[in-house]
Amino acid sequence: MDPAHFDLLPLPPRLGVSSQADGTCVGRFLHTDLSSVFQPLIDSGSGACAGHEAFVRAHGRGELDITPWNLFSLVANDEALVALDRLCRTVHVMNFLRVPDIPGRLFLNVHGRLLLAVLEDHGHTFGQALGKLGLDPARIVIETPEVANLDRKLLALVLSNYRLNGFAVAANTSGLADLESLLLMVRPDYVKIDARQVAKPEAMQRAIDMARDSGTRPIFTRVESAAQRDFLQTLPDVLLQGWAIARPSALPGRRVWRGIPH
Repeated sequence: MDPAHFDLLPLPPRLGVSSQADGTCVGRFLHTDLSSVFQPLIDSGSGACAGHEAFVRAHGRGELDITPWNLFSLVANDEALVALDRLCRTVHVMNFLRVPDIPGRLFLNVHGRLLLAVLEDHGHTFGQALGKLGLDPARIVIETPEVANLDRKLLALVLSNYRLNGFAVAANTSGLADLESLLLMVRPDYVKIDARQVAKPEAMQRAIDMARDSGTRPIFTRVESAAQRDFLQTLPDVLLQGWAIARPSALPGRRVWRGIPH
């Protein structure tokens, strides 16, 4: 990776990016190294990889690994949290680009506190970083957490900001009631539905119908059993994500799943 790309964001001195011997990009926060893992999202019909979601992994230097939740809880002020959130997303993009011509979109989470900490023009600064990397923001899906659904007006404003800056957007939901109330006011490009909360076939079909009626593509997450995976693969034009599909890995891949993955 070109060293010039390490200066993509305005960051406090304790945050930065470096390159490992194998080309992996690693973020630095205090005494913690931040790396990426990628989990594919698979089209139910074709089995093709439609994209990847990136997750941060935090490794204490000489200490035990730190959970992402604990990592962000260490940040006391909003300015530092915004910088850390953007740093994690930038590290993910740089590692995503290590695989040439990788298909599909990259799904990136934003922390719930970021929605309030950034007052306006969400996505502008991050979009500038993507421009330096030569990546079209349209290939990035900004994904909001379930807690963001508690304030629908704020969520609608945030998602609109990201769209104006060229990003696609996704919202996480916890079940049918949450999904229905969300779609009454907010219509993201994708809606992520926890498959554990809609385990019955009729509930899954209801979730699909609600999403499609709103012009939103449904994604079933946390698909963790073979039986659930096999049933979901019979449903047309939905995306699937979970350990029964594939576990997160250090590099995104192009693999196509047909039937039971190996």
